[in-house]
Amino acid sequence: MVAAAATWLVALYVIAVVVLLIYEDRDPSTTLAWLLILLFLPVVGLPLYFFFGRVWPWRRRRARVSAAIDAESRHVLPAVYGAHASWAARRRARYDGTDTAKIITMIERQCAAPPLPAQDLEVFTEGADKFARLIEDLEAARDHIHLQYFIWERDELTARITKLLLGKLAEGVEVRIVYDFVGSFFHSKDELHRLRNAGAHVRADLTKMNEINYRNHHKIVVIDGHVGYTGGMNMGQEYIDGGKRFETWRDTHLRVAGPFVAELQRLFATRWYEGTSESLFVERYFPVHPLVDPSSAVMCQVVHSSVGDEWEAVKQTFLHAVASADRSVRIQSPYFVPDQSFNDALLTAGLSGIDIRLMMTGVPDKRIPFWAAYTYFPKVLAAGVRVYQYMAGFFHAKALAIDSTFCAVGTTNIDVRSFALHDEMTVFIYDEEVTRQVESVFEYDMRSCTEVTPEMLARIGPLRRFRNSLVRLFSRVL
Repeated sequence: MVAAAATWLVALYVIAVVVLLIYEDRDPSTTLAWLLILLFLPVVGLPLYFFFGRVWPWRRRRARVSAAIDAESRHVLPAVYGAHASWAARRRARYDGTDTAKIITMIERQCAAPPLPAQDLEVFTEGADKFARLIEDLEAARDHIHLQYFIWERDELTARITKLLLGKLAEGVEVRIVYDFVGSFFHSKDELHRLRNAGAHVRADLTKMNEINYRNHHKIVVIDGHVGYTGGMNMGQEYIDGGKRFETWRDTHLRVAGPFVAELQRLFATRWYEGTSESLFVERYFPVHPLVDPSSAVMCQVVHSSVGDEWEAVKQTFLHAVASADRSVRIQSPYFVPDQSFNDALLTAGLSGIDIRLMMTGVPDKRIPFWAAYTYFPKVLAAGVRVYQYMAGFFHAKALAIDSTFCAVGTTNIDVRSFALHDEMTVFIYDEEVTRQVESVFEYDMRSCTEVTPEMLARIGPLRRFRNSLVRLFSRVL
């Protein structure tokens, strides 16, 4: 009797899940994959779906939280945008009638994020340079320090940062830290506990069991509302020297100063509100900065997305960027497991004669996405896309450059998880000089790369090809 009742309960739950999957109007391949798992492996499939497949609770939550945050942000953001509206309008006018103008509008509509000026912008490709500059800025902090990292390690670098932050707390500087629970799971928290005990506000993000499949992949630093950092580097010594696993670590990170920092603060404040219900949308954290030199400021926008959002905004913007290219596309990402739409965009652009070059790591930290990437290579190579694997160490940079006109640097990998499941962010930079710098970095990195060729792929045996195809299926479902 009990067994029969349990069987009926499982059957009813499977039916309910099937109805929900169909009702969600997800990508058909994802829906069919989950349906097959649930029908043929119900005992395994049900817990897998509960932890890894459900999107509908997040859509409801995002809609509710977004409305609350919109109401809070009205206290400060209009003043920031209004103070620089005329400057932004003049800069945008340079792109009237171009695809770049469409991208600006697209980001603004998806993320309610109009372009803002960065008075200063620096691109770092070495962890030692980035963290040395960050330490200088942290030492100069007078009011508040906001730090958000996917991974917060416990090592030589974090010991130095902890000592510095303890000193700033003693001076009366406010410190808030957010780290991703899963991303930082295997690293000791004793330093973070010391900071909390000294008065810092420290919290782990996405800690519930039903959140285990999602990641807060943001890397954000905001100091006094005036200086900000974002990009690929987490808080750890390995981002400087490669750590114990890698000979070197190659990454890309940004430092910005001036009005655009309000966008980084906005993302930090949004996540803080979601986790604590404490609103940071007050003038203290969103000062209105006048431009010291309007002519030298750089126009930037931040595009961001998360599971449950109405738009997969980062992916949609990347799609448009690739489709807008007339001459060249340069993409850097440690992983390459695109969804069908982005893969099709690359194939279409490659077949049309655009010079597309993709660079990923050749020294993997994770085998599954590395193997899955090989299943995409034959077709993209046939379409004219050139693929390079960085061999000098682990390659973790996330950058995009189009036609020497605009570029983007952020946290987003070219993979299904980043496009659909993670909290991701990318800064689009509308400046030819910065874009040429990003392109020059790509050219320099090519010296440490091996180009993937059809001949190389032909040497892969049938068993390895089957393994690669198998993990590709797995990566799309999860």
